[in-house]
Amino acid sequence: MSFLRGSENYVWCTTSVLGKGATGAVFQGVNKNNGEPVAVKTFNQLSHMRPHDVQMREFEVLKKVKHENIVKLLAIEEEQEGRGKVIVMELCTGGSLFNILDDPENTYGLQEHEFLLVLEHLTAGMKHLRDNNLVHRDLKPGNIMKYINEDGTTTYKLTDFGAARELQEEEQFVSLYGTEEYLHPDMYERAVLRKPVGKSFGATVDLWSIGVTLYHVATGQLPFRPYGGRRNKETMFYITTKKASGVISGTQTTENGPIDWARDLPSHCQLSVGLRKLVTPLLAGLLEVDPHRIWSFDRFFSEVQVVTSTKPMHIFHVNKATSIKVSHFVIGYLTMFDFVICNSN
Repeated sequence: MSFLRGSENYVWCTTSVLGKGATGAVFQGVNKNNGEPVAVKTFNQLSHMRPHDVQMREFEVLKKVKHENIVKLLAIEEEQEGRGKVIVMELCTGGSLFNILDDPENTYGLQEHEFLLVLEHLTAGMKHLRDNNLVHRDLKPGNIMKYINEDGTTTYKLTDFGAARELQEEEQFVSLYGTEEYLHPDMYERAVLRKPVGKSFGATVDLWSIGVTLYHVATGQLPFRPYGGRRNKETMFYITTKKASGVISGTQTTENGPIDWARDLPSHCQLSVGLRKLVTPLLAGLLEVDPHRIWSFDRFFSEVQVVTSTKPMHIFHVNKATSIKVSHFVIGYLTMFDFVICNSN
C-alpha cells in the first residue's frame, strides 16, 4: 500500500499528518517543481456527501481572502485517481496555537508580548474577513497557525475556512458549525443539546469564540469548565447563559457543586497588572450573552486598538532599588501611564 499521493504539481505522504477534522485531513507535502514545502488539505467521503454548494464554499472563500494574517492559498488542484479537489496552502512550521498552549511552559498562558501578538494578528485577520463580509464560524486556537518568517519573527494566521461563508452585518444563518467549548451559547443549545430552538445567528457569534480563545491564550485554561468537562453539557450551558454581565469565567470543581464565578483573570496569568486592566473588560464584552449588550465588530476592533497600543516601559527606581514596569498607551490625544511595581530586591 502506497502512502504517497499527489496532484499535478504537488505530492504528499499520508503519514505526514498536520491535522485532522470531521471532513478531511491536512498533510505536509512538497511542490514537485521546486521542492517548496506546503500544507495540503484533502477531503474525505463525509465531505463529499455535503451539498455541492457547501463543498465549493471553502474554495470560494479562500480565493476571496488575501491577508498576511490568513494562511495563504497556493493552489486548488485535482488529486490523482479521481479523489477530488485538494487545497494547497503555505506551510506554517510553528504549528497551531492549540499545540503551543499544550506545551508545559505555557500551562498558565502565553507571555505578555506573545499574547499581544496573537491579539493583534487575530484581530487583523478577522477585520479582513469582516471587510469581505465573511464569517469564520469555527474560531479556536486549533485554527490559528504560527508562521515563522525568514527573519525569525512570528506571524499568526487564521486557517480552516470549511465553515466560513459570506454574511452581511445584519444577515442571519441557521446552519450549525464550530467546536463546542468555543460555541456561542445559542449555537451550543441547538448543536450540542439538540434543542429545537427556532433561532438564527449573526456574524457576532464569532466574537464569543474570539473571547473564549483569548481567555485560553491568556490563562492556559478554558473560561467555562463544568465538572466532568464535555460529559456535563447541561451545566456548561447553565454556566454560559446564567453568568452575570462582566463575569469572564465560571468553573465547577465538584460533581453537582457550586459554580465559582470570576470577573478577573486568575492570579497565575502571566500578563502584567496594567495589561490585565485593559484585557479584562475586553473579555467581558466578547463573552456577553445579553442581546442588548453584545458588542459589534466595530466596537471589538476599537477596543483592541486601545489594548495593542500599550507599550511596556521599564524604569529603575534608584533610591529603592526597585524595577517598575510602566504600561503606556494612547487614547485619542491623551497619553496614559499605568505604573506597576514588578520587583523589589
